[in-house]
Amino acid sequence: MRVDGVDPADMTAEQRELYEAFTTGPRAAPGSAFSLVGADGRLQGPPAVWILSPRFGRALEQIGGTVRFGSRLPARTREIAILLVAHHHDSPFELHAHGRAATAAGLTDADQAALAEGREPAGLSDVESCALRTTRAILRHGTLADEEFRAAAELLGEPGLLELVTILGYYTMLAWQLAVFDVRPAAER
Repeated sequence: MRVDGVDPADMTAEQRELYEAFTTGPRAAPGSAFSLVGADGRLQGPPAVWILSPRFGRALEQIGGTVRFGSRLPARTREIAILLVAHHHDSPFELHAHGRAATAAGLTDADQAALAEGREPAGLSDVESCALRTTRAILRHGTLADEEFRAAAELLGEPGLLELVTILGYYTMLAWQLAVFDVRPAAER
């Protein structure tokens, strides 16, 4: 990382509050696909830089919690979209973390390889296939053509489409933060 990680022993009260959001709750539950806390107790991934500005970090943590644990979109569908964003931005931490989350959601190694190669995995549901096509169109053009919008809204529902677009924007923002601060998975440091 381009900045020093904050040692838990040196955290302010505001930083400690944010830190605890990642060391308790669903993100820290047994069986979680990946941890945002390293073996040394320091935050890793996006929270490793969010801790620098706890007010922003707390807002981002709340959005992230909603994206991961409050979406109406099925887990496989979310992970397909997240992996497409991660590949689009060549984001090592997102690929590492959400490769694990995708496996936990039921995407096979072959499915993930197809996504990495720009192919549609075999056997996707109609919702998964729609999310994949919609995500690719948004990543390519920054929007949807009218017919793409209608098709996505019909299959995902307007609330589901809003959630998908929010997921894409959130993980694009994370990819930029991770790239600027050079945050990588522990195995690549």
